[in-house]
Amino acid sequence: MDSDTKHSAYHSSAYHAAGTAVMSFKPINAIHQHLCAFHVYAQDRSRHVEAHHYCQHLSPDFHQCIIYDSDKADARLIGIEYIVSEKVFQNLPQEEKKFWHSHKYEVESGLLQMATKPLVPASATDTAEQPAMLELQKTYGKTIHTWAIDVTPELPLGPPNLMVSYTGDGQGPPEDMVKKRDSEWGQDTAAKRELRKGYLPPYEKVDGADEWEKTGQGVKFSVEEVALR
Repeated sequence: MDSDTKHSAYHSSAYHAAGTAVMSFKPINAIHQHLCAFHVYAQDRSRHVEAHHYCQHLSPDFHQCIIYDSDKADARLIGIEYIVSEKVFQNLPQEEKKFWHSHKYEVESGLLQMATKPLVPASATDTAEQPAMLELQKTYGKTIHTWAIDVTPELPLGPPNLMVSYTGDGQGPPEDMVKKRDSEWGQDTAAKRELRKGYLPPYEKVDGADEWEKTGQGVKFSVEEVALR
């Protein structure tokens, strides 16, 4: 078989199937949770992105999630999020905390949802996600998007962006984005908000998260060229 013929096999379904058969995907297979939420750019709170988190819990204090723009087979991988417990967050250096956001409002508002398969009734999802929401209400996230799909949907260009969440009503995301997400997933954000009032305990986030609320400043990553070592 000549080189061109061999090369042409690379994008074939048969070659992909063979790869699945002979290779291990242990880190991917360890993912056991799909959460859907919205992120906003730390330096521009007018830009909102629907974010599908596929998460693995490495310990009770630490989750790691890969983020796609949808749940489709051809979804674009747009970023990552690390989620830590309140205990871990409190012990972070003060300079580090500016990169982290709270999940309190996301959970209590109903914006953060567990994404289940189409045949799962909404009522079953509401019940299944309660342990997760009780956990996530008191966690903190560090989110980096490597693909600004709202600006360059074709390719991941430019430096990465720090993403944050919402801490109160009126901050976003736009109502039409929420309605579209709810319609696609058969969920109701407003109804979840009311339901969660019945089982979520009162919680005040710890000092140091969501620093933009105090400073009025966002965080933007910039590229600096330095001498090689």
